[in-house]
Amino acid sequence: MPTNTEGVAAREHPLQFLHYLRKTVNFNDVGIDTGIPFSKYLPLGASIQWCMVKIKTVFNAGSTNVLTVGTVGTAYNNIVAAADVDEAVAQANMVLRGADLTIAAAVLPYIKYTQTGGAATTGQAEVEIVYACNNDE
Repeated sequence: MPTNTEGVAAREHPLQFLHYLRKTVNFNDVGIDTGIPFSKYLPLGASIQWCMVKIKTVFNAGSTNVLTVGTVGTAYNNIVAAADVDEAVAQANMVLRGADLTIAAAVLPYIKYTQTGGAATTGQAEVEIVYACNNDE
């Protein structure tokens, strides 16, 4: 029955298996310095298993490069914090920080990149948040 109320775009399948959200960001994406949202929500009751941050092209700002992921604005660092990833090395980084989180309400995660020193001219990362849903089927 239509209610004319827009719901959240939480990604949840009724079967028991791991789900994920994936997003690729670049050093120069509009809004990356304040946080870019994923296109889907983490659903109510989701239990984050891990987050994989793949640095595909190194971030090369003059002094510091900091890529964080989270659900609590404006820091967005409760899933991936500043020291969890070396943005200057092209490699995959498995981060378990978010494994303690259970989502209390559908929430949209964000990716944020900040830099100091000379402005970056390169940098690309792919972020995957892997989670289980709270279903007993």
